[in-house]
Amino acid sequence: MHKVRILEKAIPVMFDVVVYGGFAAFLFASYITFKTFLERFPEPAEKLIGLLQKFLA
Repeated sequence: MHKVRILEKAIPVMFDVVVYGGFAAFLFASYITFKTFLERFPEPAEKLIGLLQKFLA
C-alpha cells in the first residue's frame, strides 16, 4: 500500500468545502434578496409568485 501524502487528500476536501460553501452562500444571499424584495414590493412579488405557481401547476 503506497503512502498518500496529506496534500493529496487535502486538495479534494478543500475543493468540496469551497464549492459547497459557495453554493450555500449563494442560497443564503438569494434568500435575503428575495425577502428584502418581498418586503419592499409586496404586490409585484405576489404576482410573480402567482405566475410561477400557475406555470408549475
